[in-house]
Amino acid sequence: MVGGQNLRAVRPAERPGTDPAPGGGPLRKSLAVLEALAEAPRPLTLSDLSRRTGQPKSTLHRQLRILTELGLIVRMESKSYQLGTYLFHLAATSGPARLHSLGHKVTPYLIELFQLTRKIVSLGLLSGTRIQHVGTLYGQEHIPLATALRRPFPAHASAAGKLLLAKNPDVPADLGEGGGGGSRREAARADAMRRELERIRRTGLSYAPSQHIPGLVELAAPVTLGRGGPVAALVVGDTVHNRDLRSAGRVLLDTVGAIEESLLQPP
Repeated sequence: MVGGQNLRAVRPAERPGTDPAPGGGPLRKSLAVLEALAEAPRPLTLSDLSRRTGQPKSTLHRQLRILTELGLIVRMESKSYQLGTYLFHLAATSGPARLHSLGHKVTPYLIELFQLTRKIVSLGLLSGTRIQHVGTLYGQEHIPLATALRRPFPAHASAAGKLLLAKNPDVPADLGEGGGGGSRREAARADAMRRELERIRRTGLSYAPSQHIPGLVELAAPVTLGRGGPVAALVVGDTVHNRDLRSAGRVLLDTVGAIEESLLQPP
């Protein structure tokens, strides 16, 4: 489920009156790509998409370029593709009523988490190697930090981003840590990042000051957005001088469990 929609991959051959491979206009071909990515448990390569959609690679090249430019999909470092966060933004902000269903289900839990913690609360989604926060809730004292959190930034620079990178099997080795200059400092950074991602995989939680937003510290836990949906980071944030943020871990995990159980219920 992505953006409140059940994007079950309906093969072109299953649609009445359509040809499996070359048939249908550009829109139908683009939808077939989105459906294939929505159903897949991992990012797909060009060859994967060609097999799943029945489209030749030359046609897919054009489709993928357009879909990437629109933000509907993301091209990974490994030259594979996954859904972007655009559909989720529609669910969280605007669009037809059916696109609001995911946002409507998740929002009450975000509000309750905010009321229990009185800290910054948001959902973080991975877009390539960048993190994007949606559904952000905050009080008056957190306005500057929460405003900065709304803009996409490198995932390796935050607890939420590191959590999602740790959950992503297709993470590039350097993680944006300097572009492969080969210096000892860069190698040490990459090694430290690998160790941190491994620790996050073991514990299931990520806690760290933001390297992108001065003064912000985050505690993040993974939440799966419905059957076959993307993994998001449920985040509680506060100012770095607040040493009590770890105490929110239990209520954060309880909220994750409640969200996942709600999204698995039939509509």
